[in-house]
Amino acid sequence: MNLETYPTVPAANDILQKAFSDNSDSESETIGILAEANVSDLGTTGILTDTNSSVAETTGVLAETTVSFAETTETSKETADTVVETTEVAKGITETVEETETSAIDSADMSQTNIGSTVPADYFKTEEELLWELENKAWIEEQLRLQNEALHALQIGEFFKDSVLVGDSVAEGFNLYAMRNPAFPIFQNLKFLTKVSYSVHNAFMSSSYNPRFQGAQMYAWDSMRLMGIKHAYTFFGLNDLGSGVDNTVAQYLKYIARVQQEIPDIKITIVSTTPMYKGSEKKVLNNANIRALNAEMAELAAQNGWGYIDVASRLCDSDGCLAKQYCSDKYVHQNNSAYQIWQAAFEEYAEAHLEDSYNNA
Repeated sequence: MNLETYPTVPAANDILQKAFSDNSDSESETIGILAEANVSDLGTTGILTDTNSSVAETTGVLAETTVSFAETTETSKETADTVVETTEVAKGITETVEETETSAIDSADMSQTNIGSTVPADYFKTEEELLWELENKAWIEEQLRLQNEALHALQIGEFFKDSVLVGDSVAEGFNLYAMRNPAFPIFQNLKFLTKVSYSVHNAFMSSSYNPRFQGAQMYAWDSMRLMGIKHAYTFFGLNDLGSGVDNTVAQYLKYIARVQQEIPDIKITIVSTTPMYKGSEKKVLNNANIRALNAEMAELAAQNGWGYIDVASRLCDSDGCLAKQYCSDKYVHQNNSAYQIWQAAFEEYAEAHLEDSYNNA
């Protein structure tokens, strides 16, 4: 086969399709028809540009037709070989087109031309457009972050729904702190039943020793039942340790049992008894016994499936006393800095139990 003059691809495409559909032309006729096409203008840049996509498409057609032709017409094997050779020629033409394409394309039409997958999608964007996209992306990310924070805050607030902190004057200080900071998530739903000098001992003596609810004094467990409380956080010990650690533990358990009697499904979380200011300790009411009480209650919480929040250790100085920066009266009472620690401890407790809360919902 002599192909000194190769056909242009569009003409070859039309001729070969006709030759294959007729399935009767001889090899010499095919060669003759192919030779009629003139590719002398192959170096013309305009033709290369215009026929670029046609070459690629023709190559695919020639390859597919060759396979089909070879499988279905055994007597035309030589013609199929000729087609294969022509396909290779066409591929060579395609490569030539690709090599010369860059110089042939008018620079004014670059934005309209697909020059290959290696060029980034934003290659032709202006600096202003790229800057706008970056700013828009940053704004969207910031909005998502704020939405996630808002959702998380809502989850923390919901965790304390139907919950109450019950306790003495130190717990009452946390109540006052909450009233001054109502926007924090944990204070959206957390309620308080607190009273100065309240203890697990005098809680049983008379309703007058108990916190007030709706303008009336009643036993705390009765108030909890009326409030629809499902989770009680208890803070006791500073008004109880005068009777010793063991007696205080026993009375603490009695208090919890009475609350559970009134509200059988209630959850209990013990809040550790906070330390005393250095030098303010009184006989059995001292930091050593406070640590012993906390150790006992932490163990009982683990045994009974109760929660436990360790606030005390966060407020201690190197001597195990209430740190100066957290004390308001050089005794046991605390300031806003201390209650910020309380708040963080409660939030971390909620964080750790959010999944449990959802599973039990």
